[in-house]
Amino acid sequence: MMPQQMVGFIEEDLKKVEGAIAHHLESQVGFISEVARYVLSSGGKRVRPVLLILSARLCNDGGERMYDLSAVIEFIHTATLLHDDVIDNAALRRGNPTVHALWGNEMAILIGDYLYSKAMALALSDKDHLVMQTVSNVTVEMAQGQVIETLKLRDLAMSEDDYYRIIDLKTASLFAASCTIGAVLGGLSPSQRAQVTAFGQHTGIAFQMADDILDFVAPEAQLGKPVHNDLKEGKITLPLIMAMQHASAQEAQMVVEYFHKKDSTEADVQPILALLHKYDTLQCAMAKAHEHVLKAQQCLEGFAPSPALDALHALADYVVARDV
Repeated sequence: MMPQQMVGFIEEDLKKVEGAIAHHLESQVGFISEVARYVLSSGGKRVRPVLLILSARLCNDGGERMYDLSAVIEFIHTATLLHDDVIDNAALRRGNPTVHALWGNEMAILIGDYLYSKAMALALSDKDHLVMQTVSNVTVEMAQGQVIETLKLRDLAMSEDDYYRIIDLKTASLFAASCTIGAVLGGLSPSQRAQVTAFGQHTGIAFQMADDILDFVAPEAQLGKPVHNDLKEGKITLPLIMAMQHASAQEAQMVVEYFHKKDSTEADVQPILALLHKYDTLQCAMAKAHEHVLKAQQCLEGFAPSPALDALHALADYVVARDV
């Protein structure tokens, strides 16, 4: 849960976002509404709608359009989670059974497709070319990121540049798009819009880096899914990439053998965790995440002091300070 003081002054806005989400989930096919409500009410932090609203409120009031467009962003985000859970064969999401675990892969994919389609229809009904272009572009970028990540599974030759490209496309692009849409609604100038978009991009990068670190260190009860999930799914994230840069030949071979082993156990993970701690790569990766928080905050230089500006700064700090 995000600190109340960070988003307290947009509390009424967030209630209207929830109302818009509930309204647009109504479908003539009752089962679609049921499943979509299940996943969208399962404890999401609504970080992306918060970014949209705060960006809109930096200089002006974003108006009633904020709420439907926040629903667009949240539908896109939720659709990617549904598809990711199928790809990863994940049983839990935010501590609850995933849609594919309850209703099967076919339904998880179809509900995800429905949410994508609903998001596109809502964005189109807004009748703003820049908003529609932003939504269209980000769905393409996120799909590209997922494809690259899948191609790079268990690829220990993966570089830091590869890693940054994946999280830039798969995660940070939607943070940036949220900020862009908010900036459009708030009537920001093109140069201000570019600043806010860059803020979202760096914040999204820091968010994903922190997520990847938490996968190694957070308790399962807090994480809401099994710990060390990335390793078990074959995902190569920054802490492991950095450790492989320092590993001896014997240590590197141990990691190679882990990724070639079927049905690995928690005991098999422990030597890799020891390797990360030996070379302090969890701390080094977190330091890099903090660098992106600082870059994000620097992007907002020049904006007049306001509650929205303070909240955006606090939100950037939060993404690397959160427990989950």
